[in-house]
This record gives sequence, C-alpha cells and structure tokens, in this order.
Amino acid sequence: MKRTLGLFAGAIAAALLSACGNPTPITSGTPAPPTPFPLQVSSEYPLLTAAAQVSGVSKGADGSVWFTETAANKIGRLSSTAVVTEFNVNAPAGSAPLMITNGPNGALWFTLSGTNAIGFLPTSGLGQTTLTLTNPLSRPWGIVAGPDGNLWVTDPGANMIWSVNPSTAVPTAYPLPAGADPTAISLGPNGQVWFLESGLDMIGAITPCITTTCATPVPVAYPVSAGAGLGAIVPGADGAIWFTETKADKLGRMLANGSLASETALTPMVKPFGLAVGSDGNFYIGDESASTIAQYNVGTGKVTAYPTLTAAAGVYWLTLGADNEVYFSEQAVNKVGQFRYF
Repeated sequence: MKRTLGLFAGAIAAALLSACGNPTPITSGTPAPPTPFPLQVSSEYPLLTAAAQVSGVSKGADGSVWFTETAANKIGRLSSTAVVTEFNVNAPAGSAPLMITNGPNGALWFTLSGTNAIGFLPTSGLGQTTLTLTNPLSRPWGIVAGPDGNLWVTDPGANMIWSVNPSTAVPTAYPLPAGADPTAISLGPNGQVWFLESGLDMIGAITPCITTTCATPVPVAYPVSAGAGLGAIVPGADGAIWFTETKADKLGRMLANGSLASETALTPMVKPFGLAVGSDGNFYIGDESASTIAQYNVGTGKVTAYPTLTAAAGVYWLTLGADNEVYFSEQAVNKVGQFRYF
C-alpha cells in the first residue's frame, strides 16, 4: 500500500512540473512603474592650464570632446576615458581660439578671434596649422563644415561670411549689411548654412554651391523680435532652425522658409545661451548666469533646470558627445562639464 501511495504522489508531482513548463501569464495586478532616470550634471573635468577660459566645444571624429582655451591659446581634448590633453596653437599669443568644429578629413577646425585666421588640427594633435583670411580687419567667430566640403566662418570684425576651401586654403568673402555682427553659425534645413546676425536681430542663411552650374551664393536674412540678444543656433529634428534669445530669455524656432514660428519663454532660466539637441529630440540649454543646464521638453514645453556641480560655473557652449551625453564649457571655473539625461 505504501508503494502505491508513493507512485501516486510521484505522478501528481510530475503533472505539476509539466504544468510549470507552460505557465499561465499573470493578468491581474498593476506593474510597478519604471524608476525615472535622474537628469543631472554628472561630472566636471578640470583643465590643465589655470584660467584657460574654455569656450567652444565640439565632438571629434575620434570620439573625444574637443574645446578651445581662449585665454591660454590652446586646444583641449577630453578623451572617452576622461583624460584631458592640451595642444598649443601655432599662432601668436592673443590669437584667442574661440569656436571649434569637426571638419573635412576628420580634423578639428577653429577660429582665432584675436587675429584674421582659422586653425586646423588633426585628431592626433600633430601638424596644427593656420589659414589666414585676406581681410586684415577679420576677427573670425563661428565656424561649421558646410555641405560643399568648405568651412563656413562668421566674421564680425569685417562684417562678412567666409567660405574657406580646406584643400586650396582659398577664402571667399560674402559681405553682410552694416551692423550685422555675425556670430554663431550652424548647418540647417534646405542644405543651407544658417547664422546669427546679432547686431540686427536677424537670422541669416546662405546656400553653398555644391555643383559647377549653381549661382554665386547670396546671403539672406530673416527678422526675429527686437532686443532678442541672439546666443546660439542649431537645427532641430523637425527640420526647423532653433536659437536662444539671451536677453529676451526665450527659445526661438524658424522654419526653412524664414518664417518665425515661435519664441518660447524659458522661465525659470535667467540668461540662456548655449544650445544642443539631445538624442531624445529635446533641447538642452546652458544658463550663463544661473549656472544651470535646462531641458526644454519639445512634447510638453516644460523647462527644467539642473545646477552645475560647481557654483557660478559660467556655462557657455554645449555639444553632444559620441556617447550622446551633453558636454559644456564652464568658463568661470576652468572645467568641462557633462550632463546625463538618459
């Protein structure tokens, strides 16, 4: 009898195990919501040279974050392993490297705002050189690689836009209206190069010639609200061009046809300046006065500010790194900051 009961119990156990191999999904109850990611300034990386005045920042083809040191006359690199290296600029003291971009052949190109030249630096850090602009009044400011393979440069000193062929080193000038004071520059919709005419409260655009039969490029400009105090400019994921209005404390949006679509208040920001688009499609904005990085959520319109790790950091320019995190210059405290948002 005991043997019979044992066999019976074993059969029941086998049946239960078999049932466990094909479990029935649980359909009742409420699953726990995912834990939200804490957006924050996660790290700050000190520069090697004191009072270097870090300014422009850009992602390099080597996966590093590159930046200018305006007061130190150097170019810096923050590697993917968080190592900071500095390279002397092959130009006279006071040449003041300002803005930097990833250009043709994977090299870094930068403006020398204290003289009439732009610089070239391979990611190896070797072979740095400069190209002189032909106008002695030139004080190049912003720089971007255009769809035509040339470098496009804003020049408030001579009040013009330059196109520089990186192979021949030949610059071509495009004069702007008096008082334009061109500053930040970016690629934008319709294969155009867009730039800020800060002195006239206008957004400029020029169409590079990418064929042998196109007409000579002519700059055009579109107005924004008076007293905007234009800061930075970037293309959005929506095919529009977006820009900060530092004096008006707003984020502007302009369509490809030059129509001013919106100017959105960035409360509680104080002095929005640097601007970058995250891999999530939202905008990240540096507040120079409040020492914060703010997220502008394009879906909700909500603005949320996050403090830097060091107070009064002097946040200026932003860029998206190879890891899709936001990196920014902290000019007042001689550091490069990192903001994590995903």
